[in-house]
Amino acid sequence: MEKRFKLTKKLQTISLILMLVGLVSGVATYMADTNRFWANILFSNYFFLILALGAAFWLALQYIAEAGWSAAFKRVPEAISCYLGPAFLFMLALVLLGLKYIYPWANPEHLIPEFDKYAEFKEILEVKEPYLNSGFFISRTIIFFVVWLLTTAILRKFSKKEDEDKANALKWFEKSRFFSKVHIFAFAVTFIFAGFDYLMSLEPFWYSTLFSIKELISGFFHASALIILMVYFLHKKGYYPFMNSSHWHDFSKYLFMGSILFAYAWYFQYMLIWYGNIPEEGEYYFLRRFHFSQFLFVLNIVINFFVPFIVLLPNKMAKNPKVLLIMSITILIGLFLDVYLSVFPPLVHTFQGVGEHTHPVFGIYEVGIFLGFVGMFMFVVARNLAKRKTIIPVNHPYIEESLLHHNAH
Repeated sequence: MEKRFKLTKKLQTISLILMLVGLVSGVATYMADTNRFWANILFSNYFFLILALGAAFWLALQYIAEAGWSAAFKRVPEAISCYLGPAFLFMLALVLLGLKYIYPWANPEHLIPEFDKYAEFKEILEVKEPYLNSGFFISRTIIFFVVWLLTTAILRKFSKKEDEDKANALKWFEKSRFFSKVHIFAFAVTFIFAGFDYLMSLEPFWYSTLFSIKELISGFFHASALIILMVYFLHKKGYYPFMNSSHWHDFSKYLFMGSILFAYAWYFQYMLIWYGNIPEEGEYYFLRRFHFSQFLFVLNIVINFFVPFIVLLPNKMAKNPKVLLIMSITILIGLFLDVYLSVFPPLVHTFQGVGEHTHPVFGIYEVGIFLGFVGMFMFVVARNLAKRKTIIPVNHPYIEESLLHHNAH
């Protein structure tokens, strides 16, 4: 078994080619339609940002719960969380240069459809102006990422110390366990406001108290799928030869539980808005279901709830690594669709012009830019995974329990 993950030339080449595709696509998109360019930057960057934050949340939860079975796999979420650095650079560029192209409160005359109706909403925007203004928005972005980068870096530092300082490994584990509580609290508070800022303020006349909770659940749920996907391929490459059905079964529980929590938040947000029948709340779903794509609207909940719930309900299926591979890919497609339905419906009128109906926009620009982010994400995660001397923690107090999880002795 290889003890250290190797960043192969093949993987580096694929990553660099994808990044080059993204760069060319980004330049072409910017020249053709600046609004569409910034919409794609937000979409693609937020997709991987929520996975990085969800992975850090997953890691912290293992420490707090003192989960023994997952100890051998903690390198994976640690590496995924390293994407927060590039995510910060792209989000900073967005808030410094792209606000007026996609956020209506920053440029209402240009971005609010049928601007003659702006007077009806002017009072609402004036009330929200102390919060929704460029200076405060930029400041909040910096605060969010400083908190996320600092707390995840500290967790990785303690993990590295645990590996290097065998005599005090338990002390470093306890530090990680305590600081995980700090991280989860800081993450929950900041991410609630980040959800308001990056997605909800795309439609500043709409609001929902459940929106950021759904996004927090989504991060944990979909990051679990990504972690399983990475563990599966690493296992196939020989890095986790000890894995058995019990490990896969425990991984599957996160997907099964996450699908239920996601559906719970999605349904109650929808139900409360439908029941309340308040115009500024109902517009969010009315736009997506009747003026954008009812098919995608329904498909979102089917992929993120019904499919994983039904497939993983039998224990036999939940213990099958190939089934988990398919479910993980399906759930990540579900995240793609969920983020797409958050970002694009309120912005497509800037690509298509104002009309009674809009339709989904997804073409070579979206594909190219997203592939660029895929390549960058692959490179960052693989490079940070390769930095660790061993892919399996050597001094973790629960490492033996993880390696022998439910196996016969």
